[in-house]
Formats: sequence, C-alpha cells, structure tokens
Amino acid sequence: MAVRLRSGRIVDISLQLGDTFQMHTPGGFTRDLQFALEVLKEYDAPGGAGQIVRGAHLRLHAGTHIDAPAHFVKDGLHVHQIPLETLVGEAVVANLSDRAPDSPITAQDLERAVGGTLQRGERLLIRTDWNKHYGEPGWEKGSPYLTPEAVDWCVARGLALVGMDFSHGKDAPGSPSKFYTSRTLCEHNVLVMPYLKNLDQIRKERVTLIVLPLSIAGVESAPVRAVVIEDE
Repeated sequence: MAVRLRSGRIVDISLQLGDTFQMHTPGGFTRDLQFALEVLKEYDAPGGAGQIVRGAHLRLHAGTHIDAPAHFVKDGLHVHQIPLETLVGEAVVANLSDRAPDSPITAQDLERAVGGTLQRGERLLIRTDWNKHYGEPGWEKGSPYLTPEAVDWCVARGLALVGMDFSHGKDAPGSPSKFYTSRTLCEHNVLVMPYLKNLDQIRKERVTLIVLPLSIAGVESAPVRAVVIEDE
C-alpha cells in the first residue's frame, strides 16, 4: 500500500539518545541497563584500517520508542510485524500545554482539543511540554497523566498510535492496574510512543507522522526516529 506524503516543513520530535535521562527501573528487572556507548575499535588501532566502531548498551525502550502490543500481550504483535502504514500517516496534535504539574488529562480534555478533528484509525500526539523537564529530579512524579477514561477514549476511536511528551508510565490515582495507560493501549493494538519532544514547534493541528523503528525481529519495543511533516 502506497502512502502519499505531504511536502513541507519537517519537525524532529525524537529525543536524542545521547542526551537522554536516567531511565526508571521498576520491580521485576533481572538487571539494570542504562544507555551507554562503548568504543570497540579506535582510529589508530593496529590493523584497524583507520576506522572507529562503537557499540551501544541500551534497553529497547530507551528514549523515543514504540511499544508494540507484545510489550503486555504475550501473543501480541512484535515490532517487525507492525505494518508501515500504521507508522506513517495522518496525525493530529492535541495541545494541552496548559496542564499543571501532576494534573490529569481527561477524556473531556481530549474531546475538546481534537474531538472534532481526529478521525478513526489516525494517530494522536498529546502535547503538554513536560518534555522540558526530562532528566530533572522528580520529572515523572510531576508529570501530567492520562485518566483511565482518557485511555478508553483513545481506544474507542480505534487509534493506530498515541504519542506523548510526558510520562507514559505514570498511573492516575485509582487506576485499575499498574501501567494502565500503556497496558490498555497495547491490549487494544494501539501503539504507544513516549518520550517525544518539540511538539511545541509544530504549528499545525494536522500533520503527517513518520515513525521508523529499528526492524528487529521478535521484540516488544524499539527506538524510533519520529518526525512530522506539516504543510507550509
């Protein structure tokens, strides 16, 4: 299936991995793994042909990434099984940059922001500008969060993807389960794309979104380079 792309202004909405923050390590991990680079071959290495080669240590959830359904669903889609048509297409930006720290984003908020614009099966980018606090102490605690009703609102519209520039791992008080936002979206085949930035640089409500994850077989998540194209 061919996808017709706009030509226009490009905005990179990906978090640069070299500048990313320390990732939270909740219970259940067999070991911690933070992003780090390692030089495997130096320019002046004997017999090295004047090359430098680096390796990376990282979780596949480091920085801006896609969570596929398999993150929570044992027989769910893995990243390499996601159709490119899901990852490229029309997206709508919900501007909720007026959120106070540690405040809810409700279904009514989303309906007011984009209810008349967002079409079934499209992609939603939720802007709060909380990305400006990435890496600060307590950034996750102070982050806005989706209420269960807001998550259900996204599911009911059959969205292909929900991206956000605030903590996707923060549960609303009284949530039915831990990691309710990501868990529920994954269970309904809605891709989750957290750790966005630069949504404040997007000038149009409707844009073309391009999300390119590493094509790794059999994984539940992968880092992405995500950009939007908006008409001039």
